[in-house]
Amino acid sequence: MEGETSLKNDSTVTTVNLFHSRADNIGDKLCGPAQFFWPSSVRNANFLYQLTKPENAILGGGQVFGQISDYSKNLMKNPTGSLVAWGIGLPLKGKNDASVLDVFSRFSLFSTRNFDWRDQLTFVPCASCMSSCFDKVPPPKYDVVIYAHRKKTLFLTAEESIPYATNKNQDPKSAINFIAQGETVVTNSYHGVYWAQLLGRKVICIPYNDKFSTFEHKPVMATEMTWKSTLRLAKQTDPLLDEYREINRRFARAVGELLELNG
Repeated sequence: MEGETSLKNDSTVTTVNLFHSRADNIGDKLCGPAQFFWPSSVRNANFLYQLTKPENAILGGGQVFGQISDYSKNLMKNPTGSLVAWGIGLPLKGKNDASVLDVFSRFSLFSTRNFDWRDQLTFVPCASCMSSCFDKVPPPKYDVVIYAHRKKTLFLTAEESIPYATNKNQDPKSAINFIAQGETVVTNSYHGVYWAQLLGRKVICIPYNDKFSTFEHKPVMATEMTWKSTLRLAKQTDPLLDEYREINRRFARAVGELLELNG
C-alpha cells in the first residue's frame, strides 16, 4: 500500500523518506516519493524520526520548508549520510530567498515543486502524480464538484446539488476519482488544484496562502463568496500527468544513483 512502510529487517534500511506520512490529509500522505520508486527498500516516516549513522534521508515532498530547514541544520552538526530534498514547497520567490538558498546548500540533491524557482532550482512537481490511482479514472460526470481542505477557508461548504468532499482521511483512489468526475473543480486544496490539472480538468482555486501562486499553470483565483460567478472563467490545461511523471522519474534516477537505490 502507498504510504507508511514497514520493513521486515530494519538493519537493511540505509535510506529513509521523511514527509507528513501520518497526516490525515491525503495530499500530504501521497507526497512521499519513496512509496512509488523504492517501496521495499526505503522507510517512510515523519519528521519525528531520528536518523542513525550511517543513514541517508530523502526529505519531502510537500509544504515542509520549515521542517527541512530545522532538520538539515541539525544534521550539519551531526551528519549521518546524504540529504535529498524532493519537490519541496518553498516561500514564494522574492520573499525569503537568502534562507531558501542557505537551506539548498545543505543538500546533495535539491528539487522544488515551485515553478517560480525554476531558473535557480530543479523543478520537480509533487510525486503524488506517480500514484497508480491516476492510471484509470472515471470521465467527468458533473459540471462542478467541490473538493475542500478540511481546515482552511471554512466558508467553502457543501452546496445543494453540487458534489462535495474534503481531503480528510480520504482513500487516495476515492479522492482522485471524485476530482476526476468534475468538469470544473472548485477547491482550496493545493492537491485539489494539482490533481485536477494532472487530469486536465478546469479549476477554480480559493487560496489561503502564497503556495497557490507557485503552479506552472496558474488557476483562476476566487473567494468563498465569488467562485460561482467565476465558473465561466475556469481554466483548463492539457493533462499534465505524463509530463510530470517523467520529470519525477528523471529526478528519481539521479537520486537512485546518488544513494545507490534499486527500484
